[in-house]
Amino acid sequence: MSRKIVAVLAAVAVAVLLPSPAQAHGQLAFSDPVDRSTLTEPRESVRLVFTEKPNPAAYFTVKAPDGTRVDHGWSGGEPKPLPSPVQELTLRDGNWEPQLYKTGFPAVIPVSHWPQTGVYTITYLSVASDSDRVSGEIRFDYQGKITAAPAGWQPPTNQPDPLLLGQTAPPPPAASGNSITVSATAPAEPDSPTWPYWALAGLVAALAVGGVLVHRRRTAR
Repeated sequence: MSRKIVAVLAAVAVAVLLPSPAQAHGQLAFSDPVDRSTLTEPRESVRLVFTEKPNPAAYFTVKAPDGTRVDHGWSGGEPKPLPSPVQELTLRDGNWEPQLYKTGFPAVIPVSHWPQTGVYTITYLSVASDSDRVSGEIRFDYQGKITAAPAGWQPPTNQPDPLLLGQTAPPPPAASGNSITVSATAPAEPDSPTWPYWALAGLVAALAVGGVLVHRRRTAR
């Protein structure tokens, strides 16, 4: 009987300690150039393709090996079928269910120039339609021709929208002209559970360890 109790406690501890599957709407499907690839020719832009249209407030950067930004804004491209469907998890009625996405939505990021050879880094930060945070980076090795910056070029200094960082944005001032309101809910960090979660996990783990020790003492007799 004691073995059964220990097994049950261990199973419960594992179930509590393991994180739930994360929702993954609007994630990156592929990039051009591909992560960890080598680029041998300069190009005017790089492209990231997502499983849904990027949020209007999405933030993209392209950095040269020395950290200098060479990006110049971004724009959405024409949606196209993905080379192969991408599976993501969707929470329906309390159950995680796989869903296939067959259409890709590109974000085209112009590159001003290629000042150095070496590893360039593309970063992206956005919020999906279901408030999931979408972020990551792509690294590739550029071994092509060095190109000069356009006349009057200044590296961009813009920062991510506070909504993308989970911060509360100040209310926009009233304006008589046209304005754009970005509606995005700051996503909760999936890796930051509240303290009751860890308290429960610790209690279950302690019970499991205690059950093992009691069982060993009884069998030793």
